[in-house]
Amino acid sequence: MELALGIHDVTQLDLLEDMYDPNFLSPMEKETIDLLNEAVDRAYGPIEPSRMYFGSEFCQYRIAPLEDVKRAYEAACEKGLRFTYVTPYVPEDGMNKLFPILHWLNERETPCEVVVNDWGIGYAISTRYPNVKIVLGRLLNKMIRDPRVAHLYNEKSAPELAKSVFMNTSLETPYFKRFLSKLGVDRVEYDSFIQPVEKSTEREGLNASLYLGYGVVATGRSCLVGTLHKPREEKFQGDVQCKQQCTLYVAQMENTRPTLGQLPVRTLQKGNTAFYQQTETLMSEGLEWAKEMGINRLIVSPKIPV
Repeated sequence: MELALGIHDVTQLDLLEDMYDPNFLSPMEKETIDLLNEAVDRAYGPIEPSRMYFGSEFCQYRIAPLEDVKRAYEAACEKGLRFTYVTPYVPEDGMNKLFPILHWLNERETPCEVVVNDWGIGYAISTRYPNVKIVLGRLLNKMIRDPRVAHLYNEKSAPELAKSVFMNTSLETPYFKRFLSKLGVDRVEYDSFIQPVEKSTEREGLNASLYLGYGVVATGRSCLVGTLHKPREEKFQGDVQCKQQCTLYVAQMENTRPTLGQLPVRTLQKGNTAFYQQTETLMSEGLEWAKEMGINRLIVSPKIPV
């Protein structure tokens, strides 16, 4: 099993020295990474990170300049880690930020991976950058993510037809796998999940990764924390003057209308994305599922992704 360490920007590179350093982690982050370490150790024994995931999955305003990518790449090489660059969903401006980085990665002697969460970026890599390996990000592998309802699909009283639909992902459709093959995708990534996800025969032949710790509930271009200071009519605009407030603040979300009961997990919002924190039980179940599914890479982020 390969373990990848998620680093979202160059200010987090010190975590390469000690991913459990309490000086860099909030109490919630420390709790999550400690539970993850114990769960992974029980499932696979001690595993040291052998790969760095660098970059943001969620926001074009978090795309690091090329010099920062070079710095992260060099830090990974110094530690003997393989390098994967992570990209978000982007409009045209975001694509133009990514093209110089992709060009530089394409020129590396050792082929680099790039995680794509945007079909346009995937197409651009497949047609322009032949030395870059495409990894299908978790945002493009669609699945039920809402923690208010996901756990209900594992109950005995749930309709079997609903279970058969909602306990699967995009990979259950044969034409989706054929599309990925044409695009040159070698690896697909799964998010942390609450409901069980059935084993897919359509994934055969593809490498697969699993994110642990924080599962994505929803994401979008509007940013809560980035517009707190704005008047109501200017909030949640797609084009903003970003001040990177997301690196400083995280909001815990409460369900004030628990029609379906209390949430089984803690939910939070950081920047433009809502997450849920995996419980110890969900981590253990996810790792057992990873063994059954033939998952060969785990991705952990000491910091809440942003």
